[in-house]
Amino acid sequence: MSAKKCIVLDLDNTLWGGIVGEDGFDGIKLSLAGPGAGFVAFQQALLDLYNKGVILAINSHNNYEDAIRVIKTHPNMILRENNFAAVRINWNDKTSNLKELAKEINIGLDSMVFLDDDPANRALVKAILPEVETPEMPSNPSDYAKFLIGLPYFDLAALTDEDKMRGNFYTTERLRRESEKSFNNQKEFLKSLGLELQIFIDDPSQLARLAQLTGKTNQFNFNKYELSEKNIADFINNKDYRIFYGRLTDCFGDYGIISFAVVKKGAELWHIDQFLMSCRVIERGVEEAFLAAIAKIAKDNQAENLSITFVQTEKNKPAQDFLEKYFKENPVPIDDIIDSPYWVATNLLSNENGKI
Repeated sequence: MSAKKCIVLDLDNTLWGGIVGEDGFDGIKLSLAGPGAGFVAFQQALLDLYNKGVILAINSHNNYEDAIRVIKTHPNMILRENNFAAVRINWNDKTSNLKELAKEINIGLDSMVFLDDDPANRALVKAILPEVETPEMPSNPSDYAKFLIGLPYFDLAALTDEDKMRGNFYTTERLRRESEKSFNNQKEFLKSLGLELQIFIDDPSQLARLAQLTGKTNQFNFNKYELSEKNIADFINNKDYRIFYGRLTDCFGDYGIISFAVVKKGAELWHIDQFLMSCRVIERGVEEAFLAAIAKIAKDNQAENLSITFVQTEKNKPAQDFLEKYFKENPVPIDDIIDSPYWVATNLLSNENGKI
């Protein structure tokens, strides 16, 4: 069973007892003692997972204003609005909501776990979206927390800084989406972000995160194979290879380490054996800037051409689109990459704190 990234939650009788639209704000069960205590314990268990990098989202049949008032202001709510990467509180079909949530968060449906107290909703999701993991929930809310802790879906063994930052990233990402609405085109929006990509070369200080990226990155991954920390350390110590990674920041915050490449050096040709980037920064010019940085270093070492390995998978269409756009020939002359007006205009590259 593959590890999951996101828990999608119902609200009524899942995060609190009762139906807020019928019982009202003061009538729902959410307390430190009595029948509401199980829901508080469940929320605390969810918050613990959130703090370890598990994404939370909401998929609820409800009146939005009634439900959001509870989330924002109820004194016994453990989870608040900023803990949720995306929210669907409406009367739409829950399977349609799940598809929209996956698209908004930019993850696959097979990365989701759906928790809903209603057997009918669970059956519907299982029938229409079998790729979404939809476990049977206990009938007694006092067992919810124990049930959650026992789920086998979340690989939390190696907790990186990026894992800890993930919840905050989705909060800042909502701010970015709101900001984008005020711009007429994407170029002006990206310019307003003040994006800065720091490039590191043969730096062994982030082996856990780099190994994690090779295992979890699917969409923008040219050659999907998992590397261990030892594998990456061996490449760093091998004079025939260079290891590149990038850390991205903007005016809203820190994305963390989001790109990684394994490059084999040659006299005239440098070959990129593995090139990947977190899906959360696709189409912000980062993929071009990262490749441009590799090309610049290759040229500084008298290389003339750059080639890349691409192995198609069911999920890496974004990587294929990039390949077809920028590697019309393989290998490609390095000067063609460095001289690209778009890459020069992005102004993403920074040497500060990097090793260039």
